[in-house]
Amino acid sequence: MEVDAPPVTTIREWRSCLDAAELARSDGFYFDADRITYIGAHWLLRNALAATGGLPPSQWRFVTGRHGKPQIDAALGRSDLCFNLSHSKGLVACAVATGVAIGIDVELISSTRAEFDIASRYFGVDEIALLRSKPPDEQSQTFFRLWTLKEALIKATGEGLHRALDSFSFSLDPTAVTFRSGDVEQAGAWVFFEYRPTLRHAMAVAMRLSTAQPVRLSILRIHPLDGSVASQ
Repeated sequence: MEVDAPPVTTIREWRSCLDAAELARSDGFYFDADRITYIGAHWLLRNALAATGGLPPSQWRFVTGRHGKPQIDAALGRSDLCFNLSHSKGLVACAVATGVAIGIDVELISSTRAEFDIASRYFGVDEIALLRSKPPDEQSQTFFRLWTLKEALIKATGEGLHRALDSFSFSLDPTAVTFRSGDVEQAGAWVFFEYRPTLRHAMAVAMRLSTAQPVRLSILRIHPLDGSVASQ
């Protein structure tokens, strides 16, 4: 959902379903853009959960889980639902799944030579080689494809930056993950989706399946002004 300069009435509508803790957190942001992004992201999450789990948006409650990852309060009886939030400049996104771990990351694509500095610190050797093999006009897109995939995976596990980003590597086209020797993760259990929600943004979704179950991914674009939904 795009959140560039929404009208005051829309922001008021977003705030109406947030709880006291979320409102206090939003009021603590110094910059208006950060505050609006936070409010929009949590409105989006609550409405996505309402569409999946039956409770109205304002009735969802959250607790902090392992490594600080938010989870649905067990008292609501929806422990089967997993969710994740992400935002970048001008855009917020969330993912909700039933019975599987899920992570999502969205990034604003920019073109800067700093990408190689970041890659040298956080990417695996094969990923750096893949990035360098691309023509200059494809390197930014490739960098952000890899970055969103890596972020989505560690958000799905709930480890965040407690897990080293160079402990696993991605290959592209087709997308697949390889874990460093000795890592207990099963690469075959992971499914990944990539999407371009706008011309400026890259997005990735990671799902870890417990069995060889079929996966159906529905992508919905929500209009920030009236809440209308369009399938992608």
